[in-house]
Amino acid sequence: EELGLARQIREAFASQRSSQGQRLTYRAPGVPLRTYSYGIVPIVRGEGVECVMLLMEDVTEQIRLGEEIRRVERHLAGVVESANDMVLSTDITGRILTWNQAAERISGYTLKEVQGRFLFEYCAEDHIEPLRAFFAAEARQSGSGTAEYDIITSQGVRIPVAWVFSPMKDDMDRTAGIVALGRDLTERRKFEQQLLQSQKLAALGVMAGGI
Repeated sequence: EELGLARQIREAFASQRSSQGQRLTYRAPGVPLRTYSYGIVPIVRGEGVECVMLLMEDVTEQIRLGEEIRRVERHLAGVVESANDMVLSTDITGRILTWNQAAERISGYTLKEVQGRFLFEYCAEDHIEPLRAFFAAEARQSGSGTAEYDIITSQGVRIPVAWVFSPMKDDMDRTAGIVALGRDLTERRKFEQQLLQSQKLAALGVMAGGI
């Protein structure tokens, strides 16, 4: 009665059309809840429907696996979005597919602005060709690599970024795309400059003391 099966059966007799993709749940005594996908198929003989056939398929496991996959996908998406480093993916030619929040914050570009464009378009001029060469050769072979390619933000600021590239494999174990992890080296460069300056001052102090 809840599913309106009687009504669906009458409609199948009247319209001679089948209905597919309906779902019902059932729990037999002492048995866990099961979910079924069912359809009503009219059997036509002559000019009318002689009878209808109810087809049922147990889809409980499929639903459970689908929910598990969605849970894992949400978890992975949360990890990527909460990362402090730039995490993005490209196709084998270097066209940007995904772009996390850190990439938006560091570069000043949103995913909508960069999606479908080449990653090397956002690099400093002297780093465009090396990154283009990576996607033209190495990305198609191993798909792996590490390098420093500076990017130019939407405000025109040059930012040093250390990149780690890893391949994305398809079902045939072929490289279908590239995952790129980029770390902003701005603070590290500032610290290195401060350290270098302090070393210079220390050396100058030693020299002055000697004099």
